[in-house]
Amino acid sequence: MDTIQSHRFKLTSGSLIRTLLVIFFAIFFSSEFAIAKKVKYKEIEVSNGATIKGNAKWKGDIPTLPPVTVFKHMDKCGQEVFNPALIVNPGNKGVKFTAVYLETVLEGKPLPDKKEKIKINTPRVLHAGLGEEQRPDSQLCNFEEHVFAFVNTRKIGMYNLEDLLHNPHAFGSNGATIVNIPLPDRNRMTTKKIKRLKGINRYQCDTHVHMNGWMLGLKHPYFAVTDKDGAYEISDIPPGKYKLIAWHEGYNIKEFASDKRPVYDEPHIIEKEIELSAGQVLDLNFEYPVRNVVVSQEKMAREVAGH
Repeated sequence: MDTIQSHRFKLTSGSLIRTLLVIFFAIFFSSEFAIAKKVKYKEIEVSNGATIKGNAKWKGDIPTLPPVTVFKHMDKCGQEVFNPALIVNPGNKGVKFTAVYLETVLEGKPLPDKKEKIKINTPRVLHAGLGEEQRPDSQLCNFEEHVFAFVNTRKIGMYNLEDLLHNPHAFGSNGATIVNIPLPDRNRMTTKKIKRLKGINRYQCDTHVHMNGWMLGLKHPYFAVTDKDGAYEISDIPPGKYKLIAWHEGYNIKEFASDKRPVYDEPHIIEKEIELSAGQVLDLNFEYPVRNVVVSQEKMAREVAGH
């Protein structure tokens, strides 16, 4: 009997120790993670920093996306608009609007000056609507920066270029509103710090269901969004080990929301562990898609034409 009880005690003790170890490490690593999240980015002088540059490229045939149906202000916006969820340059197969960024950077080059006056052509400005004289790449009844990246501890600008109400409305991963800014007036700058926006989040114009995009908020400045040729460059990076992420949204409409807004499939994400030395120039390209996708040509029907 004593032998059996002793054996049971050893088993119980062993189980208890394992349970306590699991709890300890769970608390330790969650605390470490929480501390890392709260650490402020430290601005330092970066001399002879490294550079990452390259292209996001499309492999295979370029799919055709269906246009997005317009449900308001059709007299100005048209019946349908071009779908910006996938833009591939047919000349070099460069993929536009790919967000490329370092996941975690604790210290590095200075952030934008807090006292800098935000003007219409400042990089951290989101532009809504068409105003070709001011912004040649601006879009009629749409956001120019379909993927908009910024440092979330600095103010950004929001600028309406046309005589229609737009309101950039960003959501968290749980669907809760992070920010919702009305832009009722043409050629008026609105500034706002969006510190709560962390990582990649969806945003939209509530007035126009065809106006949708993505925001990337980081506390460091080591990010880029690929241009019309699929090119990007991130410079002045301190030597060290990093995780580099290239993110492109899903481009296949899987359903339509209750407000008739298109809902897309999962994003195409590429992650790479890299190590950079002083002065290094790392050429790094990304190939899309990361999985085979059959693009649906379904469009949301509009029963009655409106204005």
